[in-house]
Amino acid sequence: MLHSNKRKEVYDAKNPHTLYRNRIQCSINILANEIRAIAEKISHNPQVTPRVKNIEALRRKMRFYKTHNVSRINDVYGIRVLVASVSEVYAILERITKAFHGYLEHDYIANPKTRPNDPALEGKVLRLLQFIAYRNGVPFEIQITTYEFHAMNELLHEAYHKRKYDGLE
Repeated sequence: MLHSNKRKEVYDAKNPHTLYRNRIQCSINILANEIRAIAEKISHNPQVTPRVKNIEALRRKMRFYKTHNVSRINDVYGIRVLVASVSEVYAILERITKAFHGYLEHDYIANPKTRPNDPALEGKVLRLLQFIAYRNGVPFEIQITTYEFHAMNELLHEAYHKRKYDGLE
């Protein structure tokens, strides 16, 4: 029996999304609905957007971190929550920490992330909370920010990730 499970694991490694979904045991939409329910108790009009990391980006990230274990990648599933104010951001974080086991990986609202040594990213600032939550021992990422900060974050995100993973095709 152990041998057949191992063979299944090797087969599924060709499609890390399948392996991840089997391990986390739920769809991203289920998680997004749970988070939306939390956000709606705090914010009048939250926007909750789920995304599954695309297969090429996932494979690049696994090569970058030198891992074959998809469960070591914290953001295969990612859920972004946009709200009107910073106070709502922190109130939602407080509720999420009660609903999900996890940890606050970054508070880029209190400590905005910049890239001062990269002229191409000058003036671009990342402002969000990045919480790593777990379902069935498998991590997924929840980002919480304001609508205003989100517009600025998108400018930094694209330029930063292009440089970080460049050459890992």
